[in-house]
Amino acid sequence: MGAWGFGNLENDTVLDWVVDLLETEDLSLITESIAMVLEDDYLDADTAAIAIGAIEILAALQNRPGKEEFDDKLNEWIKEHKEKGTNLLVTAQKALEKILLESELKDLWEETEEYENWVKTIKELEERTLL
Repeated sequence: MGAWGFGNLENDTVLDWVVDLLETEDLSLITESIAMVLEDDYLDADTAAIAIGAIEILAALQNRPGKEEFDDKLNEWIKEHKEKGTNLLVTAQKALEKILLESELKDLWEETEEYENWVKTIKELEERTLL
């Protein structure tokens, strides 16, 4: 799975995605990453993990950061785009619901002892994306 913890950015796939995000000037990559969850019938683990990372950053943009530690470059990107993306919050909620109900990522976490912690982390993210 490439994860070393149940945090929303504790995953190799998500950190690779963050590198791409830092090269963007807008929220298009965040928008696309969240939308892919709702467009795909089969929700693979990487798509779900990237969407969770995107939603974590979206929450930070709304001044609702979680416990995730961001590096200096990501903190700067967030600062430059602060308070943008409010229009994505409803879609983000739907994406998180789908990930928790029917995703390969959920199935993989269910096979671990950290499943309940992962669910709690996702539910906490859901609360931070409420309008």
